[in-house]
Amino acid sequence: MSQNKQLFSQIKLMKFILISLFFIVFNSSYTLAAPEVTSVRFGGDQNKTRFVIEVNGNSAFRTFTLANPNRIVIDLDEVTWNIGPGGATGKGLVNNYRYGLYTPGTSRVVLDLKSPSKISNSFVIKGKGGKPNRLVFDFEKISQAVCTTLVSKPAVQAKAVASTRRPSNVPRSGKKIIVIDPGHGGHDPGNLGGVKVNGISEKNVTISASRNIKKILEASGRYKVIMTRDRDIFLKLRERSNVAHRNNADLFISIHADAFKSPSVRGATIYTLTERASDREAAMLAARENKSDVIAGVDLQDEPDIVQNILIDLVKQETMNLSNRFAKELASELKKSVRVRKRSLRSAGFAVLKGIDVPSVLIELGYLTNPTDAKLLMQKETHDKIGNAILKATDKYFQQNFAYN
Repeated sequence: MSQNKQLFSQIKLMKFILISLFFIVFNSSYTLAAPEVTSVRFGGDQNKTRFVIEVNGNSAFRTFTLANPNRIVIDLDEVTWNIGPGGATGKGLVNNYRYGLYTPGTSRVVLDLKSPSKISNSFVIKGKGGKPNRLVFDFEKISQAVCTTLVSKPAVQAKAVASTRRPSNVPRSGKKIIVIDPGHGGHDPGNLGGVKVNGISEKNVTISASRNIKKILEASGRYKVIMTRDRDIFLKLRERSNVAHRNNADLFISIHADAFKSPSVRGATIYTLTERASDREAAMLAARENKSDVIAGVDLQDEPDIVQNILIDLVKQETMNLSNRFAKELASELKKSVRVRKRSLRSAGFAVLKGIDVPSVLIELGYLTNPTDAKLLMQKETHDKIGNAILKATDKYFQQNFAYN
């Protein structure tokens, strides 16, 4: 009988431990849940402006200032955003602002200023009765000279990368490696033309399309696909191309969606790298895309150590020649499935394609400023058409240029 009592006591103890563990895990899930931003608002005028972020939960913040262009950056402990697609127009001293996940654990708000300004005061008002906390930032107009003295930014240090790539026709695992790069992300929403049409930003289109393209390429059994980002997070342009370098990729495809002042313009366009743009529109697009790092709050870096190592193959012209061959195959296949621009093949100096020793193209899937394109670009059917066109072009490219592994 004593043995039965001892066994019964052990069972009760185990039940108690399991129930305790359940409550620890259950409560931890709430503890670890990221605070939620529920609202942002502005007040004031062209001399003094107040910016308020309402947060359900606690989030510490840090700020810094950048000039040329003038920006104020607010970094928060990671939050979730329940206020729209990633950017909007400001008020008073703020021209516009954008927000999103910067790195795991850190969310970022970038405010583009109409006039040089500083944060004159910042504080937290604790919410009562279940109401959200308010993070309050007061901006004050100052001279450009004073603004320049306030400039600070996170340290950016380029790390040398050894050139260890193998030629892409050397046998490996039996599958070619393709890196898909969904443009923009996190606090960099890309162009917001689609927000006016159907509430979508470029970063949402590119991640959705890229996921579908990845599935189609991998379903063939011939390709391993790596995405530079698989969630709504910001990556600097150099980091994107370095993903292809580190993974010994055979192709790099950067996915974007365009915008234009005329809403009648629509259709896909394919770009390759060149130092001299093929036309003025291509040059303007490259200049706009190359500002992604600046918008993010960190200026573009030359990173000479990386370039010296990675450009070994690129300066041989072979990489650019192969990029052009793939672009031609892709243009031919895309026009069979989706609307493309009259001049669908163009070239310009895109930073995301520079310093990369992998045949690379940048695809503008269409125009978010065109109501038809904007609607189609969020549909799985359109993504499937684009993905199948990329698959066919990729097959032809490797068949004609390399033996399959």
